[in-house]
Amino acid sequence: MAERRENQSATDDAACPLDTEVRGALERVTTEPPFARSLRLSRFLTYIVEETLAGRSDRLAGYSIGVDVFDKPEDFDPRIDTNVRVEASRLRRSLDQYYRERGSEDPVEIIVPKGTYVPEFRYRAGDRVITAQVAPPDPIEKVSPVRGPSIAVLPFDNFGGNPDDQFFADGLTEETIANLARFNELFVLSRTTSSKLARDGADIRQIREELDVDFVVEGSLRKTSQAVRVTVQLIDAATDSHIFADNFDRACTPEGVFEIQDQIAMQIASRVADRYGPLGRYVYRAKRTGQSRRWETYRWITRFYDYYATHDPVRHAEVRDGLASALEIDHESSDGHAALSIILLDEYRFHINERPEYPALSNALSHAQIAVGCDPENAFAQKALALAYYHSREFTDFEISAERAIQLNPGNATVLADIGHSYWISGKRERGLQLIDRALSLSPVHPGWYHHAPACDLAVSGKPAEAIAEIKQVPMLGFIWHHAFLAWFYAEAADLDAAAREANEVLTICPEFCDIIQNELTIWCADDAMRHVALAGWRKAGLRAA
Repeated sequence: MAERRENQSATDDAACPLDTEVRGALERVTTEPPFARSLRLSRFLTYIVEETLAGRSDRLAGYSIGVDVFDKPEDFDPRIDTNVRVEASRLRRSLDQYYRERGSEDPVEIIVPKGTYVPEFRYRAGDRVITAQVAPPDPIEKVSPVRGPSIAVLPFDNFGGNPDDQFFADGLTEETIANLARFNELFVLSRTTSSKLARDGADIRQIREELDVDFVVEGSLRKTSQAVRVTVQLIDAATDSHIFADNFDRACTPEGVFEIQDQIAMQIASRVADRYGPLGRYVYRAKRTGQSRRWETYRWITRFYDYYATHDPVRHAEVRDGLASALEIDHESSDGHAALSIILLDEYRFHINERPEYPALSNALSHAQIAVGCDPENAFAQKALALAYYHSREFTDFEISAERAIQLNPGNATVLADIGHSYWISGKRERGLQLIDRALSLSPVHPGWYHHAPACDLAVSGKPAEAIAEIKQVPMLGFIWHHAFLAWFYAEAADLDAAAREANEVLTICPEFCDIIQNELTIWCADDAMRHVALAGWRKAGLRAA
């Protein structure tokens, strides 16, 4: 009789695929796209499957995979080097793609659930999943991260000779990504991810190997006081060949820039569509409204994105004051009002540069409403309005604006992560995790706060050790919530020494934490379940709420 794994019970015999069937499934997967064209993916999948079949699933961790699969040195630290996590996200996306397309009729399916490297095997005709884990986590419905061709937009180069024009190149990169992300059928990597690859000096071949993208967009600009020329190239990453290159010449005005941005997105989408079929309806307006009309506004909006990646207090103050001044004249800028709304919201919820007696939350709501009024089809404006409604505890209005923002731009990682965290904290756990999982897939390189809600979800579910591992994937040292969550998690994991160290970090950053924590949970609209578990953990860590 064919072999069965040691952890398989007699009652599982009819439901759990045999080892020979699993190996047959593995062979089919690795000989078809996208695995056939990626040695790294095939090696990764083969390793975790064979280790599981051999009864060594307990060895499947970031360190062992890094050393055994990706040839990392023995001093490799998976907490610092995120390569294994990036490849795991890519592996899950590729498996989803294979079983939707070429493997749609395969009898046995290999699954790698999020949060673990241990694969599961199942007969696709049945509903039951038998895994190598003793107690598999509850399944969470996820938004499928792969819907079509994938694109990385590298940062546009500023060839104009004036360093002050770098804001223009950064803004053009951001808007090109945002425009392409409006296509539901495209998978567009975030600027955070593509910018890191560019900083690391990766070439087209390396970009394809790291992220398995189909296309790469490169661009440059030259700007004078009268005109701007943007050169853009679309490259087939598999062959490193140019699909098209084009120049766009316009008057040096904000209106001319917006026209270039729209034309670049449509040009790229049409060329990709030639190879992949119709892309569906592009959320595109023939006559756009709510555009910035002054370079000063455009500059501050670009600097807002730099602030939002770091939440740096100095940048916060500069952007807050700069946007407020620019909008006094350029008062119909939808992006400008949306950015200022988020800045004011951070003043309220993070207490960044907080001004006594200043109504930051109500003013954030007002600017978000103006932003949507200027351009109702602006996903950024709808997100700002959703978050302002959320912190105002207007939850029905929050959900209307949140879902509208997602509908308008389903490929924007920051929109998905922001809204996903709000859903999770307020008690809509499943919807929140769906959106955050999608954001993590779109942005393999991302801020650490993307992991906060998933980590808290594990802690609330009674899995503090897994919560610690989740939040440590991208540490945010010095950020109060990173240390506060770790104090809670360590306390629940009975590591009171580590909990005390993190509690001391919290009190160093915010000596009045115990006095304000109840109010902080109210500001963030935490539901009763999270509030109860978090306060209990903090008490064990020595952070007793007043």
